Amino acid sequence: MFLGAPPGAPSSISREVLPILVCNNVSKTYPNGLEALKEVSFDVKRGEIHAIVGENGAGKSTLMNILFGMFKPTSGEITFKDKQFSPKHPSEAIGLGIGMVHQHFKLVQSITVAENVVLGMEKRFQNRIGKINNAEMNSSVSSLIERLRMSISPDDRIQDLPISKKQQVEILKVLYRDTDFVILDEPTAVLAPNEVEDFLEFVTGIRDMGKTVVFISHRLGEVFAIADRITILRRGKVVGTFDKKDVNRESVANMMIGTASDLSERPEDFVRDEIVLSVKQISDISGILKNLSFDLHEGEVLGFAGVGGNGQEELFEVLAGNLMLSSGEILLKGSSIESLNTLERRKVGLAYITDDRMKKGLAPDRSIVENSIAGHHKSGRFGKLAINSSKANAFTESIIADYDVRTGKNIRTPVRALSGGNMQKLLVGREIAYDPAVLIASQPTAGVDVAARKLIHDSFRRLSKSGSGIILISGDLEEIMDLANRIIVLYRGRAVVELAYPHYDTTEISYYMTGIRGSQNASCTYS
Repeated sequence: MFLGAPPGAPSSISREVLPILVCNNVSKTYPNGLEALKEVSFDVKRGEIHAIVGENGAGKSTLMNILFGMFKPTSGEITFKDKQFSPKHPSEAIGLGIGMVHQHFKLVQSITVAENVVLGMEKRFQNRIGKINNAEMNSSVSSLIERLRMSISPDDRIQDLPISKKQQVEILKVLYRDTDFVILDEPTAVLAPNEVEDFLEFVTGIRDMGKTVVFISHRLGEVFAIADRITILRRGKVVGTFDKKDVNRESVANMMIGTASDLSERPEDFVRDEIVLSVKQISDISGILKNLSFDLHEGEVLGFAGVGGNGQEELFEVLAGNLMLSSGEILLKGSSIESLNTLERRKVGLAYITDDRMKKGLAPDRSIVENSIAGHHKSGRFGKLAINSSKANAFTESIIADYDVRTGKNIRTPVRALSGGNMQKLLVGREIAYDPAVLIASQPTAGVDVAARKLIHDSFRRLSKSGSGIILISGDLEEIMDLANRIIVLYRGRAVVELAYPHYDTTEISYYMTGIRGSQNASCTYS
């Protein structure tokens, strides 16, 4: 667990410090004509936590990839430490003192913490015959672990660590390379609520060591907890850079979106008496899920909360037909579906929003149109013998319009050309468009902005109002509490507690998520 800043560290940054980074009229236009950045100008002060916020497609990822040497700007000028800055490769950015912790971990699972941290720098620990001095390597990494007050060991293997510890290793890798400018991309997405506070304290500790932190997050509560200044992007342009004291959550959200936004949400009650999905004592062949039972009613949103790795992914795969059961049964409208494959389950009324749109939800190299009809192209809706292009195009355009998917002018463009948030909106729109009896949604708003999140949430409410049941699996507890009529917490593959709205308490749920409470009830079933 992160324990905060080292003893004796200063408590805040000086407001008189000069910028370490200055962007002046930076623009980026992709080969397909998409203008991702339009004359972006802002600065980051040395030793501050600087939050970058904006809708998906606002240009945050493009800007960070330029700073990290992955993309070149089309025009404009960047200075870093008072020198012109135009890295052609991430290695150049790293050499200049810039490090980036990506949202998706880039660790080698089979080797140790120390080996991951020094990866690419092993030669400094090799003797004359090329053998690595493990004791010297571990000692070098251990000294930084102690300085940062992390509760991990250099000998730990990555595959044996929980998600929160793996994130520590990613940050450790960056800081080990004498980095003084750290970019954190959605760093709390994998953490349980009770771990977030400690992590945010740790980030302020990095700042108080003299490091500069760029903090990218869609969770405005976290931004306001630790940021010194906030830069807001909207559709590739800078709306403004503000001291935190001069703005609030609502004003920032409004500037991100361009319209007034109500951040408060609560579950709506469209629950009917009829049971649409019944899961009875299921265990899966991987041994993760253990005797899980629950019922889903028509019009109900049933949320599953839990720290990553406690059975959420397996639950999704079992319901989707991608993972076999070792025992138990699944009934859709009273009929068993265990023997049906994914496509057959679609035909009888299931729809799926996967947790990994790039690998499992969409085909990145196929067109926007092809992705819009995927999974239903054999249904006859788009032609009996061959796909009717006019029907497919019209269907795609309806999703684009209904879900504000920003695609540019050509819907035959590969879907990978879209921003992550626009890909997600396309995926959500596709699955909801078929009016499923049950929608199984895993991490449906992971990494998306405030506007896209609200749009997706509103679409879920419309779907539940129409009578569809929704299984919501999310690592974002706030999202579950906003939408779900009931919440079941999974811990080590078992249901440990069920709560019904309005009897939700973040702290209590966090205790169940991390096993502090409820593990003695892990054999309970709920309906």
